[in-house]
Amino acid sequence: MESEEARWLSLQRLPGERLADAAERTVREAIRGGSLRPGVKLPSSRTLAVQLGVSRGVITEAYEQLAAQGYLVSRPKAAPVVADAPRPMPRPAPRRERPGRVRFDFTATTPDVSQFPVRQWAASLATAARSIPVSAYDYGDPRGSEKFREVLAGHLGRTRGVVADPERILGVHGTAQGIDLLLRTLRAAGAQRVGVEDPSLPSQINRVTAHGLAARPIPIDGDGLLVDGLDVDAVLVTPAHQFPTGVVLSGERRRALLDWAKGAGGLVLEDDYDAEFRYDRQPVRALQGLDPEHVAYLGTTSKTLAPALRLGWVVLPAHHMPEAQRIRNLMDVCPPAVEQQALAMMIERGDYDRHVRRARKAYRRRREQLIAALAERLPDLQVEGIAAGMHLLLRLPADLDDAAIAARALDKGVQVAPLSQFSHSGHPGHRRYPGYPRYPGYPGYPGSGLVLGYGRITERDMDPAVAALATAIRA
Repeated sequence: MESEEARWLSLQRLPGERLADAAERTVREAIRGGSLRPGVKLPSSRTLAVQLGVSRGVITEAYEQLAAQGYLVSRPKAAPVVADAPRPMPRPAPRRERPGRVRFDFTATTPDVSQFPVRQWAASLATAARSIPVSAYDYGDPRGSEKFREVLAGHLGRTRGVVADPERILGVHGTAQGIDLLLRTLRAAGAQRVGVEDPSLPSQINRVTAHGLAARPIPIDGDGLLVDGLDVDAVLVTPAHQFPTGVVLSGERRRALLDWAKGAGGLVLEDDYDAEFRYDRQPVRALQGLDPEHVAYLGTTSKTLAPALRLGWVVLPAHHMPEAQRIRNLMDVCPPAVEQQALAMMIERGDYDRHVRRARKAYRRRREQLIAALAERLPDLQVEGIAAGMHLLLRLPADLDDAAIAARALDKGVQVAPLSQFSHSGHPGHRRYPGYPRYPGYPGYPGSGLVLGYGRITERDMDPAVAALATAIRA
């Protein structure tokens, strides 16, 4: 019987080397190099002899020597197995100081995945796998399945006021890929400059520059993005709940931004990452619904369900759709049809909306509990940000170094992000971007603060977590 074990082995004799010695060296080097790992079964002596074009006696002698050296374990009437033989020690990596164990995680960009509706998702996934036609398992439409886009169009119109023609929806693997897709599309259309909220996630700047586009940080104040004087081809915004400040783009700024897009022929990239979670009122309508030809809308299930699903979507203006579809096909051909069908089923059955309502109640309780604990432990500090999403901003006095406080908190087992980490204006000790002011007087300078997420903090742990954080701030 032909063996599939180590068929890649080949014999190359060194000058004056015996065949048996060459065979022994070949196998030993494969073992020491890590290709043949402990427990791997090798070909029989007869099979390897045929494979290497030598006599069986040559391989038998090589195997015997390797067994004697401890590299192989020989068994009667069975192929040898690689032993747990000594290997050269790799060069040790530079030692890094490891932070203490994180007891309380205030990471602001992650949901509580323990709330994931496993039963409903598994049922939808199983039904989708059984019900879709066989053809759906082939390479599909780069935009995503027709059923998914139709159901999603209705859902987005009903919940966010998005004008979502199924023909203008592209399924993507989360918002990150959606932004990447839009940046590629803009570059192909001749765009050169993209505005990014300042402060915002550092990855936004990195994505823009990775495509050869110039990133232009645009300051944020209490009304959101400062629109006056925009000199860009496109701008990436989080209007319903800005990250990390938590402000909402005001009505006046929304109108000004859309006027800019119309007048300059620019594109607004609307990242609607957590609009489902507004606790004091209905969230503001998506910008895209007010001007579908100048706004590209990005949505995802990463906050509502789980990041691991990698399910997201982009709703594009009609004139960008052909190029975006071409690029989407180049990126990975098509999105996952079965998972998209499962999500469509959850939406149609109402399971998705019911889950969002449950999660909204849980996050609202946590936010209220966090604010109460902060008021008790740190009454002199101000909480900022609307009642929405999964994070809030704890403002610190301007003379306090929020990065140093975050480091002290980590030593006490508390994971928290300093506000300055998200600044593109050159906060001391943080990444600087050439050509932009590097001093606190810059309009986009965020000041000092801590961004507190409550997606990973349980209600039981909220009080001790805030107590530990307060100790770090006062240290």
